Amino acid sequence: MSRRSMLLRIIIRNILIQPWRSAAALAALTVGAILASSFLSLYFDLPRKMTAEFKSLGPNLVVSPPGEAQTMDQDISNRLNELHPDLAQIPWLYAVGSSNHESLVIAGTHIEPLLALNPSWRIDANSDGESAGLSQKAGSVWFLAGEKVAQRFGWKPGQTVAVNYGDKQLSFPLTGILSTGESADSQVLLPLNLLQDMAQQQNRMSLIQLAIPGSSQEVEQTRQLLAKSISGAEIRPIREIVESEGRVVMKVKGLMFGLTAIVLGIVVLSVMTTISRTVFERRHDIGVMKAIGGSDAAVSRIFIAQSTLLGVMASILGYLAGFGLAQWAALRIFQSTLMWRWDVFPVVLAITLVMSLAATALPVHRIRMLSPAVVLKGD
Repeated sequence: MSRRSMLLRIIIRNILIQPWRSAAALAALTVGAILASSFLSLYFDLPRKMTAEFKSLGPNLVVSPPGEAQTMDQDISNRLNELHPDLAQIPWLYAVGSSNHESLVIAGTHIEPLLALNPSWRIDANSDGESAGLSQKAGSVWFLAGEKVAQRFGWKPGQTVAVNYGDKQLSFPLTGILSTGESADSQVLLPLNLLQDMAQQQNRMSLIQLAIPGSSQEVEQTRQLLAKSISGAEIRPIREIVESEGRVVMKVKGLMFGLTAIVLGIVVLSVMTTISRTVFERRHDIGVMKAIGGSDAAVSRIFIAQSTLLGVMASILGYLAGFGLAQWAALRIFQSTLMWRWDVFPVVLAITLVMSLAATALPVHRIRMLSPAVVLKGD
């Protein structure tokens, strides 16, 4: 019989002699593998998931006039379309008018990108407070009032509202009440071209909001490229969105690493205790093997090989169960699924083997310190 066959038989016999202890070690290693697999699966997919979540917060870049200028040429929007035709952008023009002899901020924009990039915005489209989509109620001419403005003037959806700008007075049927939680709640919104005609600012804009896909680093790279390609405007990030995304991702990653390290440490201690107990209970067998010529390395190899086998089994079970756990977490948190990642398995295998071997280090040291004569005498 070859040495490998003999070693395998001894390992299997050790497992069968103390099945509950081997099962406990396997269970502990599997828990560590499950944790590593689930956290790694989430970790690799986390930036994509967080970026998708932050998209719901709206644009992340602003194109504004340079220096002290109040407006910029609308051709800048055309240049942005030429450079990035798929880039979502919201043009804005602001003016200060009045209604009922009170000052009023008027904002002109395009309704379609506004709706697409701000899915959390709510429109009350009738006097009963029923929520509706902008595109369904707006038509070619639409007029929205922020909830703070509507509350101040007592406006209701469907009511005709008079707005003054300079010596001009226009009347609009109020399409809906806008609730955003942002500065738009204190403004009235209408089509961009209509406000341009009112303010005599044809082909002029106050700013353009952009929604750049990708992580905070990718957003910054795109910003730098646009800044080099477009003159006559300043391009800056909306810090609240871009920086918050980076901070949240880093904090979540740090929390995941910290929790993983703590649990893996507990797993190592648990397995180490199990193997140490096994060594203690089988010290007479170890003494006999040493007495008949077994070297410290040969005896230690049995326990190392047994831990390695348990580590391989635990890594396979943990990888599959961990991915299932990560998939469940992704569905609960992000309402989307994870991509299957085979590249996670080698990492899980390596982590599990390191845990099993680390847990075996102290018991192996004790094996080397055992004296056959002392053990066989019963001391």
